[in-house]
Parts: sequence; C-alpha cells; structure tokens
Amino acid sequence: MLIISKLVSFLLSPAHWLYFAVLLLLLVRNKKWKKRMAVMAIAILLVFSNPLLFRWAYQAWEVKQPALTGSYGAVILPGGMADYDLRNQGHFNYASDRFIQAALLYHSGKAPYIIVTGGNGFINRDIPPEALFLKTALETLQVPPGRIITETRSRNTRENALYTREKADSLALKGPMILVTSAMHMRRCLEEFGKAGLTIIPYSCNYEVLDTDAPFYDHLWPDVSLLQSWGRLFKEWIGWTIAHFRK
Repeated sequence: MLIISKLVSFLLSPAHWLYFAVLLLLLVRNKKWKKRMAVMAIAILLVFSNPLLFRWAYQAWEVKQPALTGSYGAVILPGGMADYDLRNQGHFNYASDRFIQAALLYHSGKAPYIIVTGGNGFINRDIPPEALFLKTALETLQVPPGRIITETRSRNTRENALYTREKADSLALKGPMILVTSAMHMRRCLEEFGKAGLTIIPYSCNYEVLDTDAPFYDHLWPDVSLLQSWGRLFKEWIGWTIAHFRK
C-alpha cells in the first residue's frame, strides 16, 4: 500500500503532467499530436498556476479552527515536518509550524502530554523515525521527556491514527485530544483519527493561504509553484475519499 500511495502522489501532480506534456511535445512527430500536447501544456500551466483558483479550492477544503476551551488529554503531533540528510542529521521543512504550535499548546497548559507519531515514511531510505528527532527538538524547548510520548512505527496517516490510539489506550489517556497538523492535511487526519476511535479537536496550522487585504489583482498573477501545491491538495482529496468509504 505504501508503494501505491507514493505512485498515486506522483501521478496526481500537475507539475508532472506539465513535464510529460512538454516531453511528448518534443518527442512526437505527428503534427496533430504536437498541437494537442502544446495546448495541453499551456492549459495545465494557466489553470494550475492561477492563485485565485487555488485560493478558492484550498479555503473550501480547509477545516475552520474551533475555540479551545478547558484542558485536553494530549496534543497529537503527526510527522511530515522533518527529514534527514545523508549524515542522518534531522532538519525541519516547510511544515515546521506544526511543531511550533504543538510546543506552544503544551506550554500554555492545554494538555499534559504531546504524542508524537511518525516513523520512516520512505520506501527506499533507511532513516531514523521522525518522532525521535521531534522528541529531541521538543526537549530543547523545555518540554519534559516524561511528557513526550513517541510512536515510531507509522508510515502514513492511517497508521498515525491507529498506533496513536494504541498508545493512548495503553496509557489510559482520555479524550478529547488536540490534533495539530497542516490546514490542508487536517480534514483527512480527522477522518482517519475518527475512524481509529479517537475524539479529536482540530488545530490547523501551516496555512498556505491566508485571509488578507491584498488587492484582487495580486491573486491573478501566475505562480508556477502552485503546480506542486495542487498535487498535495489532490492527494488530500483522494486520501480523504478512500478513508471515508473504507469499512
């Protein structure tokens, strides 16, 4: 299943669609097909680099943030915000806001524990579990080691949920629990963690689109980086659909 998931993620990216359209445009000799590939490449670029279209789709998908009142059983922090280099040295990536928000929630007294869930999600790389890197980083922010619960087996969102449930049950932790993840990823996370039997309060962060007072025309200028963002959004749509209809 992990291999299938990685393959689907690759195929869902408009950046890859554009690459293959341009490649075929250069390789095929038939004039009709050359024209078709040129039209396809231009259409992909125009549609999926449009900030306004992405903004509409993203904000329709993201989960709105409820108010946090009272205290909770734990803060759940799934992986996906760090990677290892060739020396097995951990580094944070673009999604590191998840880590920051989880630490802030703990220090504000919202929950007595942080459950860090994440192993090695790569097929062809032998790297340490991400949860161990995040645990060390949390300790540098004065989160006591005894308040950090690590789950190191999971390789995807479904396993994050299932193994977190096992950890919570083994320690008799009671819900509801605060789930901290990227706004784009939250809806699928809620589906998976809910199916695992956990009562979850969403705490979205790492927003890719914010409500601002920027002029309308600022959202019309093409942004080629959005081709990759669309790929991540498509992955979330497919992942949520599979989770929702899975028995």
